[in-house]
Amino acid sequence: MTRLDATTLTFQPRAGVGTDEGFVQVEPPLILDGGAEFGVNLGAPVRLRLWGGGEGTGLVRREDWDSVSDWGQVVRALKLGSDHAPLAVWFGGLDSFNLLSGHLVRRYSNRSNPDYHPAGGFLTGTLGPLYTQAFASDVLGARLMGAEVALDVQHVLFGQPREPGRYTLALSAVHDWGRAGGRAPSVTLAHLDATAVVVVRPGF
Repeated sequence: MTRLDATTLTFQPRAGVGTDEGFVQVEPPLILDGGAEFGVNLGAPVRLRLWGGGEGTGLVRREDWDSVSDWGQVVRALKLGSDHAPLAVWFGGLDSFNLLSGHLVRRYSNRSNPDYHPAGGFLTGTLGPLYTQAFASDVLGARLMGAEVALDVQHVLFGQPREPGRYTLALSAVHDWGRAGGRAPSVTLAHLDATAVVVVRPGF
């Protein structure tokens, strides 16, 4: 499926920095729906200048395409495998992303900066009582990445549970290269936790 979306937007200066700029945004997406196991959504917003920007500025907003990572915005979504498959991969924008338990990465979005448009990705896999998830916030640049491995203790002790994930041990680690919006010291965090569900309310 293809279509053409168009809208207008304005960037206002903040605290006296920058200039008032106006654009018309054109976005021609291409969507291929292969069912639960496969899907592709391609298309990036092209912002054409209507006014502002000062001398020497071009028709297309330069900040949208001035780094390798910005070309990741062409991939709006790429899905290989369903939520119930033993192995699944997703590429595209990350919005309110949680790394499994969410103790190290919770409600993370990789496209909140209007001048930075990366394609993130995450992989999920299940093998018996083991469940893992790994992610990268920018597959074309070193920004933020991490992984978590969870062991279903109930599955190990008593076999396949009716409701998986009620009693788990998990190890997660995340590394930040410190290159988002400038230079900062890189940092690595690791977390070990145990989960036991003792009360379940209807609808939980």
